[in-house]
Amino acid sequence: MEMNKQKTSNNQNNNSEEAIFYDVKELFSNNKLDEALLLIENISEDSVNYGKAVFYKSVILGILGDEEGFETCKKSMEDQFGQAGVDLNEKYEPIDFKNPKDLFNCGITNYYFGDYEKAINNFNQSLKIFPDQSEVIYYKALSYACLEKYKKAIKTINQAIKLQPNNSRYWNDKGAFLSELNQIAKAHKCFNKSITIKPDSLNWANKAVLYHKSDNLEKALKCYDHAIEHDSQDIFPVIGKAKVYMELEDFENAEKYFEIAEKIDSTDPEYLIERGKYMMFIKNYKQAIKYFDRCIKFNCNLAFVWMFKSMALKKLNREYEADKCVNRALELDEDILRKFNEFF
Repeated sequence: MEMNKQKTSNNQNNNSEEAIFYDVKELFSNNKLDEALLLIENISEDSVNYGKAVFYKSVILGILGDEEGFETCKKSMEDQFGQAGVDLNEKYEPIDFKNPKDLFNCGITNYYFGDYEKAINNFNQSLKIFPDQSEVIYYKALSYACLEKYKKAIKTINQAIKLQPNNSRYWNDKGAFLSELNQIAKAHKCFNKSITIKPDSLNWANKAVLYHKSDNLEKALKCYDHAIEHDSQDIFPVIGKAKVYMELEDFENAEKYFEIAEKIDSTDPEYLIERGKYMMFIKNYKQAIKYFDRCIKFNCNLAFVWMFKSMALKKLNREYEADKCVNRALELDEDILRKFNEFF
């Protein structure tokens, strides 16, 4: 049941925060802006998703007419997006499609709201006017990755690296893209480069995932240890260690690190999913269902979780309930059966 996944620097891969953003979008669409703002406050400044949080906050504050808050967010956005800049001036001012910054802002908007094709188009328009915008190129690469076009993502991020060869984020994300293509040796080189520039939890954890993929479990554990040394509150490497120990059938240590992860964030969807899978691994199917149900409580739109719950229910001969879970998963993702079978 192993599903290892790299994290990109800007992404999209802290699942508990992704659940927050999902709820923010729901509240936003229902015009519950004050509630959406309160949720956004749960994203800390040291999170890789902080730029995304500031963007959402700026949009909401602009709508609410909070000029002081809007100006503060605008400054934070400018800090986040570096050379490209983000000029969130008068919200009613029409977009100048001859201005590369305006085009970049449009691209960022589309990127964060999940319209990656439109985002790429906006970034391309901006780059036609001013080709050497490394951050624009970077977000274009991330957009390709979100569309699972990893070869294009790598080709694109190479352009950003050429402009800023000492940017650790670029090397890290190139490593993540290469990993998706199973180019393990090249991915390791990218993470090594990123660690040389800026050693942090993200890079070490991604190296660990690569070693885990290659069944080099001892090296995976060592890399996770380095990640935890850099940030003991990053739940990703803690869960990673639990998964490695689970594979080693060292259940005492697996349980130990799942308990540590729970103390960091008991609502983290990745923690809940992996602990549920662990419970299935040790054939405690009732407990597994409890973890999947907790995950569904926080985000009921994760098709894979419904499939895992279905598997646990089948083990308990609760066929009718299991079939209902499969149907719910298919409602969310009509291709889920094929995807699920690819992993298992």
